[in-house]
Amino acid sequence: MQVKQWFGFVPDFIITLDAEYCRACGAPVFTIRGHNVEAFVGVVRRYGADAAGVHAIVDAAPARQR
Repeated sequence: MQVKQWFGFVPDFIITLDAEYCRACGAPVFTIRGHNVEAFVGVVRRYGADAAGVHAIVDAAPARQR
């Protein structure tokens, strides 16, 4: 009854997350680590920009960022 009051219907399933775990996880932190950059530079050196997808990345970037 309570679930129906909350959502207006009874969902097929409910996922319950532990509040302490969620609090400990925090917000994700995005960063570039040395390994990522070094591996990318190595691929470009060995196989060229086309093989590494550099041209595709540049073409996909919005024009206003260029």
